[in-house]
Amino acid sequence: MNIPMDNPNRTLDADAKKFLNFLRGNPNDQAKIDLPTSISDAITSKIQILSPIKSLAKVTYTSNDRLDVVVDTNDAETSGWITDELIKCEEISAITKVSIHLHQLYAKPRVSHTLLEDDTANVEEFIHDKITTQMAASENKSFLFGDGISQPKGILKYDISLGERKPRQIEGVVGGAPGKIADYTKIVELMEKLPSKYLANAAWIMSRNAASHIRTLKDATNGKFLWQNSIAHGIPDTLLGYPVVICDDMPKVSVPEKEKQCVPVLFANLYEGYQIAEKPVINILKDPFNAKPYVEFYATKRIGGDVVNFDAIKALVLKQ
Repeated sequence: MNIPMDNPNRTLDADAKKFLNFLRGNPNDQAKIDLPTSISDAITSKIQILSPIKSLAKVTYTSNDRLDVVVDTNDAETSGWITDELIKCEEISAITKVSIHLHQLYAKPRVSHTLLEDDTANVEEFIHDKITTQMAASENKSFLFGDGISQPKGILKYDISLGERKPRQIEGVVGGAPGKIADYTKIVELMEKLPSKYLANAAWIMSRNAASHIRTLKDATNGKFLWQNSIAHGIPDTLLGYPVVICDDMPKVSVPEKEKQCVPVLFANLYEGYQIAEKPVINILKDPFNAKPYVEFYATKRIGGDVVNFDAIKALVLKQ
């Protein structure tokens, strides 16, 4: 267990002191508090950085257990010049509502009584970081594979349409069989499926495994690689001019033989396509009894997510 060492000269603000007093209070007390605002905000901000899907999606904070999102499925222009004509009924009927329910997410970092009593150990930073990394991992996986019942509804939980698309399906392109992407034309075809109005904030989302396959693809007409490496730290690599976001929760290109189909690559504008709703408050319970000889801190928050615009998400499918 790697605990950061405390700096004896540091100064703590009121929120940090409140959190530290809670952590190092009576070791036999079972207590629960809302994390101080600054600490809760810091955890939420860092989770957004650590979770690739969340960093791209639209995030809305709410005090309710449900967020209702109005979705306009009308393909006609929604702005124009005022005339005396009334709004047509079919335009009104194209507006639907998606209800995103918030679910409870938890993290359970543990430390020993000895470390809690050690004034040289920066225990609050350790707990802070553990809550962040544990929650970020669970969140990101749910945004892809969540069942929508006890956690957010994941993008890859929806059916992928490879022909005529039905409502609430993601449009896909067959890019080869499991284990190999056929050629560069499938990547180009996938990119061209995304409507132009979503291209401004579009990105490729894939695992490192998929990236290692795509890096080798060349344009057969000029022999150039489709993939362009970043020229500076902090700037993403690009594929056909659009940024690549590495998300290791995405399926691999190489899958077990029993798998008949996998989706290793998404090309999407997730700010338009995926909506996340969460409460900004994080609760934390100190439990010195159920994980002896450790003290367990049970942190919880409420969060939900769902696809709200299927046109803004396209999928590369490897199918036998």
